[in-house]
Amino acid sequence: MFVRSTLGLVLLCIAASAWGGSVVIPSDVAVHLVAEPNSELVTGQPVVFTLSVTNHGPEIVPTFVATSSQFTSEFNLGLGTSDCQHLGLVVADGKTVYYYYNWIPTFGGPIGIGETRTCHLTLPVGSAAPDMWTFGLYLPSSYQDLNPANNVSVVTLRRGVDSARAIPTLSSFALLSLAILLVAAAASARRTRV
Repeated sequence: MFVRSTLGLVLLCIAASAWGGSVVIPSDVAVHLVAEPNSELVTGQPVVFTLSVTNHGPEIVPTFVATSSQFTSEFNLGLGTSDCQHLGLVVADGKTVYYYYNWIPTFGGPIGIGETRTCHLTLPVGSAAPDMWTFGLYLPSSYQDLNPANNVSVVTLRRGVDSARAIPTLSSFALLSLAILLVAAAASARRTRV
């Protein structure tokens, strides 16, 4: 069963991308993403993303993939955790390297009418994260369902002020040495001009 399901999904994805076609889902699949916390974030702080997909019917959904938005250094991937089964990190190496997640919520079987599947992904904020950025979960455009209006869910994440860092200072001896060097350099510069 595992091999047949995997082979079916791979063939489905290859067929959709190879011919530029799309896969028709005979139901309304909704994706939803929540991030906690989502503001006043500081470097290293874990953000818990709750990923959900719901089949609003009228048919069961045999297979599909939900994809995250692309990101580069907003998160510290080495410290991320997840309880999501069949969630894969994709590393794309184009002009620049970027990442995104693919989640196959139907890998364990079809999603019934009215059923919601949920999982959690925890990612610490990276040191290179901007002051504000978005992160999303969506049903790729290669899938067509009955209601495309609920195929995308995006959260906005905002950094706070990182705790104050001490400014390095010099000891009295080091300051005195620096002053003597500056005076000696000024005197040397004056001698060479005359």
